[in-house]
Amino acid sequence: MKENYLSKRVTRLNDLLIRSQDKWSEKLGISSHDYNLFLTIQENPGCTQLFLAKKRQVERSLLTRLITKYSEMGFIERRQNDHNKSAYALYLTESGEKLTAEIRDRISTLNEQLATMYTDVEYAAFKQFLDTAIKALEE
Repeated sequence: MKENYLSKRVTRLNDLLIRSQDKWSEKLGISSHDYNLFLTIQENPGCTQLFLAKKRQVERSLLTRLITKYSEMGFIERRQNDHNKSAYALYLTESGEKLTAEIRDRISTLNEQLATMYTDVEYAAFKQFLDTAIKALEE
């Protein structure tokens, strides 16, 4: 019965976090589900869609639609890949860099809010618990 309780709580926490982020991100015309797309491109300028799909475990067809959407919005630029003519290298535009900085600030603010709810010992234990669960589920 513990497993059921735990998964319900983790799901509820995830839903609440997403809802709080969605309110903010809707104003920008993006989805909070896509934050990692921008963060990953910023951390890996010139990466390909295949790299993003593997890194973020997203279907390539969905990723193509997202990149097209955000390219049309002026956040992402596709350039011909020098090493593979059938692939595009992805970069953030100036607007995309600005947006990604806002995303990073938003995530930092949320992390600070969450951290203030716990003592240092509780917070360290909570992080360890999450890391252990994520590692186990990723394998």
